[in-house]
Amino acid sequence: MNQVSVINELLKVEEVSKICNVSKCTAYKLMKQINDELEAEGFITIKGRVNKHRLLKKLGILDQ
Repeated sequence: MNQVSVINELLKVEEVSKICNVSKCTAYKLMKQINDELEAEGFITIKGRVNKHRLLKKLGILDQ
């Protein structure tokens, strides 16, 4: 996977808000929760961005 496709996998709050049909405030809370979990697993995260795959998995949209 090249660098551009990895960056495209990071969602902004507006995208999370639309996917989850929630306010930006709630979207930020979801993003923080997921990023905290990723950090606990040793991954580097970026505030204001969240991994698309992990978000969809946590929402039960992806089974993997």
